[in-house]
Amino acid sequence: MTTPMIRGTSRADLLSLPVIMLGFHPRDSCVAMALSGNTVRFCARVDLDWFADHFERISEQVLRCAEQVGADEFVFIGYGDPDLASIAVCEFADLVGHERVVDALVTDGGRYWSMCDSGVPESYRFDTSAVAAQAVFGGVNLCADRDEAVAPVTGSDPPDEHVVLRAEAAVGRLSDDQAMARLRELAEGEAALPRADAVLLAVLLGDEDRTGALLCRLKTWTADAMWQRLVAARRVCPSRYLPNVLGLLAFASWLSGRGAAHSACLQQLSELDARHPLLLTLLKLHQEGLPPARWDQC
Repeated sequence: MTTPMIRGTSRADLLSLPVIMLGFHPRDSCVAMALSGNTVRFCARVDLDWFADHFERISEQVLRCAEQVGADEFVFIGYGDPDLASIAVCEFADLVGHERVVDALVTDGGRYWSMCDSGVPESYRFDTSAVAAQAVFGGVNLCADRDEAVAPVTGSDPPDEHVVLRAEAAVGRLSDDQAMARLRELAEGEAALPRADAVLLAVLLGDEDRTGALLCRLKTWTADAMWQRLVAARRVCPSRYLPNVLGLLAFASWLSGRGAAHSACLQQLSELDARHPLLLTLLKLHQEGLPPARWDQC
């Protein structure tokens, strides 16, 4: 998923940037943007009460990510109840050091305040900001909220068992080379997958070696197309094949910049198999603060 160059010059633009970078309108959220000069190096969203239950984990990830991408300044924005949002923003500012905070903003959706000065509240609407206009011109698709953003990776409509058995029989008749070739064809094409092919893709990913081989082919420039195919497979995936499909979908979401979808995949996978190799790999990458671009070098 590509995002056009977006430029902001005002605090209203700063409030709007996370909407573009996250792909949805954050609500009851605290957003951290790490900067190097005038460039946002990464944008991360957490719940407003992040400091209550996940302080150490989130703190470590934000600091490591900033180090990995060479960011030395931050903007923090709280969206939602002003009192709780202010606390969430202050916790981040205390974490990184106030001298590294370019701005700290709080908005209730109709107004915003800067915690870096004592100015009066200003009115705010995303759709009237310069950033929103640039996004529309650039053809950026935005979701209304996080629920809409994660819907593609959480919906499930598996077929009847006889359809799955037929797909399993078809895979069983393939040699290893034929199965891998068929997997690449189904996972890496451009057109939408028919339902029967999506079931076949899910079944093919039941094999650990094929799943690993496809993971090796995932890069930032291939992740968007593969994400679309894996979403189709996830929707029709029988429960017995779901962990591998979710693991690859989590990787594709991460590499294509779909943070909300990525988090939703990780949550589902952890509930199904907390020791799944793809889950453990991604958690390790996040712990080390590895940005997606570094994956391409692996």
